[in-house]
Amino acid sequence: MNEAQQGGPGQPPQVSYEQQFNTLMEEHRANGDPTVFVFDTYLRWKGVPLNGARLKGDHEHLSRYFSVLEFPGTVDFRVYGTLGASRTVIPGSAASFGNTHGVRYEYLIHADPTHEDAIIDLLLLVAEFPYKEMVEYQPGFVLPIGEPVVLGSNMEYLYFTYPYLDDARLYEGNPWGQIDRGNVLIHMLWVFPIYLSEFQFLRRHGPDAFEEAVNERHRARYDAYDFSRLPYV
Repeated sequence: MNEAQQGGPGQPPQVSYEQQFNTLMEEHRANGDPTVFVFDTYLRWKGVPLNGARLKGDHEHLSRYFSVLEFPGTVDFRVYGTLGASRTVIPGSAASFGNTHGVRYEYLIHADPTHEDAIIDLLLLVAEFPYKEMVEYQPGFVLPIGEPVVLGSNMEYLYFTYPYLDDARLYEGNPWGQIDRGNVLIHMLWVFPIYLSEFQFLRRHGPDAFEEAVNERHRARYDAYDFSRLPYV
């Protein structure tokens, strides 16, 4: 990971996770930052991260402890998740969700660890974009990147949906990817790159038809982490 990294590749962070939890709890008590709830959920859901990179700098709408955590996936990919993207309510989401509190998001992406640095930059872009552009993300949303998501890929769009591959409880009640603390509602969104042809299919046929095609491929071979995969449609 980059210079913001807390520990070397494959090594535990220099700060223990107990210390990090306590720091985030203090931040919540002082400023209402809900990042501690996300951290606690990750630890119970996915276990201790393999690595974590805290991104330094002034990220106005994100937690000052905003990080990208790396969790085990398979031999082919890792699961990367944001921590601290949910400090601020998504613009317009109070009206969409029909409550006064709105929704906040954190983001997951599956990727080959050789793309690690690019994925960290990509997740920071995803986390900041709705506040900079006053855009409301929802499942089925597509974000044009304007350039390849990673070097060598022909995909220039990101698709957003619920993390049904990661969250076995999503359709059974009390999903890991939904954190409800009364006046704070946080949802996890799974983000994966798509091609122009897939974006055009989505515009014509909608998210349900696209995800049906995605799932048909995944029943044979899971390849959403492969940024050079064949198109789903």
